[in-house]
Amino acid sequence: MMFEQEAVVRHKSGIHARIAAMIVQRAKELSERYKTTLYFRSERSERCEMHSIMKLIALKIVCGDSVFVAAEGDNGRQAVHEMVKFLQSDFEMKEPGEIHKMDLVLHENALMQERLQMILEAVQDGICVVDRSGEITYVNPSYLRIVHKTPEMVVGQNVFETAPNGNRCGVLRSGIARIGSISHKKDGTTVVANVNPIFVDGEIAGVVSVIKDITELQNLMARLSQVSARAEYLEQELLRTKKTAQAFKNYIGKSGKVVDVLALATKAAGSAATVLIQGESGTGKEVIAEGIHYASDRRRRPFIRVNCGAIPGTLLESELFGHEKGAFTGAVRRKLGKFELADHGTVFLDEIGEMDKNMQVKLLRVLQQKEFDRIGGEETVHVDVRIIAATNRHLEQMVKDGTFRDDLYYRLNVIPIILPPLRERVDDIPLLVEHFIEKVSAENGKSVRGITPEAMNVLMGYKWPGNVRELENVIERVITLMDTDMITVAVLPSYIKGEMAGREVKKFTADTAVLPWEEYEKQIIANALNQCGSFNAAAKMLRITHKTVAAKARKYRLV
Repeated sequence: MMFEQEAVVRHKSGIHARIAAMIVQRAKELSERYKTTLYFRSERSERCEMHSIMKLIALKIVCGDSVFVAAEGDNGRQAVHEMVKFLQSDFEMKEPGEIHKMDLVLHENALMQERLQMILEAVQDGICVVDRSGEITYVNPSYLRIVHKTPEMVVGQNVFETAPNGNRCGVLRSGIARIGSISHKKDGTTVVANVNPIFVDGEIAGVVSVIKDITELQNLMARLSQVSARAEYLEQELLRTKKTAQAFKNYIGKSGKVVDVLALATKAAGSAATVLIQGESGTGKEVIAEGIHYASDRRRRPFIRVNCGAIPGTLLESELFGHEKGAFTGAVRRKLGKFELADHGTVFLDEIGEMDKNMQVKLLRVLQQKEFDRIGGEETVHVDVRIIAATNRHLEQMVKDGTFRDDLYYRLNVIPIILPPLRERVDDIPLLVEHFIEKVSAENGKSVRGITPEAMNVLMGYKWPGNVRELENVIERVITLMDTDMITVAVLPSYIKGEMAGREVKKFTADTAVLPWEEYEKQIIANALNQCGSFNAAAKMLRITHKTVAAKARKYRLV
């Protein structure tokens, strides 16, 4: 049972440092003698143990104030009586040895306090101490620096009044620490705070808040995050570009239309959607289809080509879906179809426009339900296959004509890719010629250094109805038959040179109407641009600079 007794402090100076040291020293002696713990409180404070000089000083007890001493048990009662008697004495120390002893206690306490003060002031983190009532009793210089305030603006403030919903008030109420709380100040400063309760005898006596200015750290982290994100993006772009460059390395060209095609094909590779590639014969539809597959997640799985125009309709079903043994005459064993062989891979259906309507229905089932039946089989086969289709025919017109199913067309045309004919990307011809010269020369064991500018102009002026495939065949023919190390106009096929000759300006007759010079110039520039598609190609055809072509085109409002 706790016994408590009141004492009135009678010393004229109250409880100052030396008196506090005497009280603590006397309490220590009595606690050891009676095997108990002495507690102390004022009329305005909570009960605490009598072992802290600083706590006693902080109570600001003056002469005439009442204080209360408490202890437990019968021994505690006797200790309380003696302590009350001591508190109500005059505290006069007449013996020099006694005075010296108290001075040593005070000196040690002062040294400890000074060292603690030095440590707290040297710490870069901000430290704020709040007592049980919510009053701020101490802040170090770092705290003032972080919050941009002076001691007069902080010390003595009550947090229950200034920040009733803050972390310090929350910890004072709950006694539960709050670690890593981040707050953003109005001045742009970002602070992280660790607020811990201070317990004395199991009761909360205050809180200590340690704050750190992490503004610069956050800025650095934000910059690091940006740099990391950019690095990751560039890495992904590098990998994508590298992968794309490898996947589409056989589709040669740097013109705007080629760049657009490759960009769309690359995006298509990143999805599982069906792709429909349209373009004239020889424009590289199979090359793009192959590139999409090898740039996709299915690149480690099969890529199977099926030319729907080269296989008779009666055999195409067996080729695509397979058959069981005995399904028809000659079916001596089970055969797996292309779709089954390409499971988790890609099937490239070239010349899809040649497929008959009966097969179109069966293909539609594969697209919609990912399943099919082998010829003569009773078991439904399920597959995960991506379909890339290609055609040189106008499927939209075929749909209108009723020769191609509209539902299949819309299923195929999820991602349409239209390949430009070679005549619409004349600027790529030199790259293609260089590539084919190197390729054919290596295959035939010849050392061809290149092509003359005149011969290149002839090739760039030709319409190329067979597109890239025709260009490759021409280069192969020329290199195979020529005896020199340079491709000249003389070794080019006559039909190519003949077309160029036929495009020479016709002579005027006496009956020809004479027009202003600018009208002729305008027509010449317009025809060159229509035929070549670019300033560079038109300039080469007209044997003037591309800057002149561009200037004339703007002058006559042709662009």
